[in-house]
Amino acid sequence: MADRLCTLSSGNNISVSAMLKSGKPFDCSENKYAVDGPRVWVKIPFLAETLPPGTVEVQSESNGLSTLQVHAVLDDGAILTSYFSRQAVIDNWRPKGRFGLAIPGTEYPEVRSRIKQVYVTIDNPRVVSSISLIELASRKKWDDLMLPLSIMFAVLCGMAIMPLIYNLFFYRALHYSFMLWHSLMIGATVAYTFSSSGLIFIIFPETSLTTKMLINYWALAIAFAASGFFLVSFVERGKIAPWLRSVVLVTALLPIFVTAFAMQIDEGYRMAGRTYYHGSFLPAFLIVLYTMGHALRRGSKAIWFQIAGWVPIIIFGLDRVARGMDLYIGWTILDYGLYFTLVLETIILAIGVANRILRLRQQHESTLRKQVELTLLADTDGLTTMNNRRAFEREFGRNLHEHRYSHLAIIDIDFFKQVNDLYGHEVGDEVLRVVGKELDATRHFAARIGGEEFTLLLEPDGRDNRKKFPANALTAICEALIKAVHERVPEIQEPVTFSVGVASIGKRATLRNVMATADRRLYDAKNNGRNQIVWIDISKISPPTPTGKASI
Repeated sequence: MADRLCTLSSGNNISVSAMLKSGKPFDCSENKYAVDGPRVWVKIPFLAETLPPGTVEVQSESNGLSTLQVHAVLDDGAILTSYFSRQAVIDNWRPKGRFGLAIPGTEYPEVRSRIKQVYVTIDNPRVVSSISLIELASRKKWDDLMLPLSIMFAVLCGMAIMPLIYNLFFYRALHYSFMLWHSLMIGATVAYTFSSSGLIFIIFPETSLTTKMLINYWALAIAFAASGFFLVSFVERGKIAPWLRSVVLVTALLPIFVTAFAMQIDEGYRMAGRTYYHGSFLPAFLIVLYTMGHALRRGSKAIWFQIAGWVPIIIFGLDRVARGMDLYIGWTILDYGLYFTLVLETIILAIGVANRILRLRQQHESTLRKQVELTLLADTDGLTTMNNRRAFEREFGRNLHEHRYSHLAIIDIDFFKQVNDLYGHEVGDEVLRVVGKELDATRHFAARIGGEEFTLLLEPDGRDNRKKFPANALTAICEALIKAVHERVPEIQEPVTFSVGVASIGKRATLRNVMATADRRLYDAKNNGRNQIVWIDISKISPPTPTGKASI
């Protein structure tokens, strides 16, 4: 009925009869919503032949309303008046942040047919839409719609809350900042839907209309600010230029500052702040559109979720901004579209967050694999693929705390230079590979520390005789090595034997001291004829041992 309404401003002490007697003309021009008084009178043409059966309501937006009066003028000049306090306006709420106040007399058919004019008195209106969106509606129709519409808004809130729970649950493990910003967006969106739809009056019936309006404005401003931070943290690194990231954050925060300084809601008459509030969203809308195209050109894949989720919101948001700035009246049905797009955006971005987390985890796992590969390369001997000296030293250091190994053995291939000279380095390398594979197959920690020298950190299994353990274990290992080389390197005719030096590992022993002891005993083994295991210090040279059989 926006094109039929007329308005008049007056002081708070003017009654309806005094207003009618004054003969002051109503403004029905395009400037009729530029009211300039604490009490606003709205003249509504009322055509009896178009009335629906039953009680007829005056409905409009409830943002920031205080007290209202509804007057019905009959054909004989009589005036029927209903006064509605602030709480009465709240109690007569309708979905989507509206109120529905009964026109006095419409509940009686014989009176309803005599009504010729309706006036609405609004004290201290804070938003123009409370006047411009006034319409007449059947009370029964809206009573029938209350339950399904309330359920619909409750379902929308529930759908939006699910991704919030998901974000908060996984943030504890993943710690991605965009999950927190998305959670803040969701929380503010749910608060806006819960408040502006009127569901707040079901749970908190004592909530004032001014409080409800402030929740609406602040929730949208917070959601918008959080969306800017979400955008710059969600899109892949390097896909948004640094200067543009700063612009996005500044424009996203603009509604926060405007809400704080321009929307000063008090008991007085104030309507201009709403225009500044809605206008503060326009720069961010334009910047976000530019940023999405910018990131898309730079090859961002994550930005597709923002495009899918935000473009519909921007379209409905621009309509809401235009109506909020009173550029045109528009259709209130578009508000329902905004609710649905807000929830749709929440779901789309929840999918986007899950996708982004998956990609980040894949990148993280790929990085870890590369790190493991580099570590393996750094800790692996290139020829034999067994542990190298670096890995051996680290394992020995770990053993100082774990005490897993009891002895250290240095194993040296006897006359290995002759093998290379007689059969070539390829055969010699094959010998080293066979030895390395056999040592790796034991339960002990094996490493190649240089040339034809290998080390073993010996791990007892509890069944071994501790006094004879290193000798018995190494004898079996050396015999297995001799046999493996003989079988796998048939080019070598004579047996390849091994000399071993062994040292025990004390609880406070250093690697340098243990290695020195084992190395000294290795030289004792070599000096005493090779092909033998020395695990105690010896003072005299033993007679040479026949080649092909290990001795102690």
